[in-house]
Amino acid sequence: MKPIKSRKPAVAAPRPSKQDALAAPWFAQALQRHRAGDLSAAEPLYQQALKLAPKHFDALHMLGVLHAQRGEPALAAPLITQALQQQAHDVAALNNLAGVLNLLHRFEEALDCFDRLLTLQPDNADAHTSRADALRGLERHAESLAAAHQALKLKPDLLRARIAQANALRRLNRFEEALTSLDRVLELRADYPEALNDRANVLFDLRRFDEALHALDAALALRPGYAEALFNRANCLRASGRCEEALAAYDALLLLQPAHAEALNNRGAACETLGRFEEAIASYQRARQVEPQHVMAHLNEGLCHLLRGDLERGWPLYQWRWQAPEARLNDRPLPAPRWDGQTSLAGRSILLLSEQGLGDCLQFCRYARQLEALGARVVLETWPPLASLLARAEGVAEIALRDEVRPTPDYCVPLLDLPGLLGSTLENLPPPAPLTADLTRRQYWRDMLGKIAASQHPRIGLVFSGNPRHSNDHKRSIALAKLKTLLEHPANWLCLQPEIRESDLPAFAISGLSDLRTELTDFEETAALISELDLVITVDSSVAHLAASLGCPTWLMLPAKPDWRWLLERADSPWYPSMRLFRQTVPDDWSGVIEEISAILPSFIAELRPPAAAAS
Repeated sequence: MKPIKSRKPAVAAPRPSKQDALAAPWFAQALQRHRAGDLSAAEPLYQQALKLAPKHFDALHMLGVLHAQRGEPALAAPLITQALQQQAHDVAALNNLAGVLNLLHRFEEALDCFDRLLTLQPDNADAHTSRADALRGLERHAESLAAAHQALKLKPDLLRARIAQANALRRLNRFEEALTSLDRVLELRADYPEALNDRANVLFDLRRFDEALHALDAALALRPGYAEALFNRANCLRASGRCEEALAAYDALLLLQPAHAEALNNRGAACETLGRFEEAIASYQRARQVEPQHVMAHLNEGLCHLLRGDLERGWPLYQWRWQAPEARLNDRPLPAPRWDGQTSLAGRSILLLSEQGLGDCLQFCRYARQLEALGARVVLETWPPLASLLARAEGVAEIALRDEVRPTPDYCVPLLDLPGLLGSTLENLPPPAPLTADLTRRQYWRDMLGKIAASQHPRIGLVFSGNPRHSNDHKRSIALAKLKTLLEHPANWLCLQPEIRESDLPAFAISGLSDLRTELTDFEETAALISELDLVITVDSSVAHLAASLGCPTWLMLPAKPDWRWLLERADSPWYPSMRLFRQTVPDDWSGVIEEISAILPSFIAELRPPAAAAS
């Protein structure tokens, strides 16, 4: 929620100037006005001193400090750097330059300054603290924590050091320890807006939104124009589902800072949640105008276009996902030249790189056939649980396990680049890769179901929760207890999940669901089982893609704001002919979805029953 911040340099008393006597009176007047807080009067006096003595250490240094204090770190850095060229070991100048570089997010350079300073003054607790800030900016959080600890050894009640400690602990996911550290700060100084803001950040990570809002309101009561707290408050309102209030909060911040790119980007996300898509796109575009390299504004606009079905506008912007820090290909070099969609593939090999989840691999492996038709030998990279199943997919000549050492292909391409490179629109999407289950495994499951399932009832697979580590899992997964009325319909209900969350175990014990967890060891097993089912009802998970790729009727339960691939409003999916979509009409409320499925399930069951069974 919060950017890296660093303490602004303070006015330090310079050593007596040894510069040309002509510059001395101008510098003395400048310093006097500076210390009095009259920065506008001090600036031209420093400049006059530098006209007379361009290498005047103190004038260079203090003019840099003036710019830093005025919120102009980009002007401050070169001036203090020039000063240090005259006196490389001046502690005050090193400290001030390092602080300015932190503000500019030039963390490697800041770290070098702090290391030089600490060689001269190893017991400088403030420098250790600011060094912790630089390390946090470099995402070296364990080292940042160590630097904060060192500062606290030297000054146990240095509040900035405790805040740096808390920020490092937060980044290390040690949230309760971070709260303890911040609570100690607030015990020592209750009226500390930064500590209240940082406490809200930790509470936000813990999804304790009401407490986070309380801390932010307290920070804003102390400092009404505190932009960072205003931004975090808007984010907190959005995350807790209060998007109308969040929108008003973003707008209030943007009145103060119209060029706040993060606020514009997040405002767009709030508009999307409210279904105001044109307004969302306008916010993303404004964020891109004020910060042309803003990764998430480009990506979010692209995702918004894709969600609305405007694939042609969406695919180019979707490429910005590779600039996002969490992109999975960013941590490894590409093994071959990246295919551009134009170069001939005739007689060439191409490696399709897995990049997101298992479901994405199932959905987009369909493009292997198009590449094969272009003359390519297609090697599909995937994960072990999918390997044997996808080895039989049409167009796939070979499977490569992710990160295994293998011969270099002629080209490579990230799997989700292919729709854009091949010009996919809603009207020309290729059909799913027609996956086939292993016949031996199918026979095993046919025999198994003959033993555990009543023959007169349909066989329905159920998935009610996905990977708990998924960033949107709290929106897509459903507590099993909420499906009680659905499970009362006469059917053989089979759980297709290899794992059940602890919170769902009590409901699972009385649900009547067949427990197959020990059997479903990989997707080969799950595919064989699904091939013997009449219907799969699932949340947005990899099983949804698997079932639909197998041609099994698949009913997908979706949150109010779904992933882009499921589009808006429609009950069908152009990606999967056998899929039917059931959408929340109220965010976070699954009751409407469950009622809709319960209403049509009896007719679906009736159509499956043979006439004799229906008559009995």
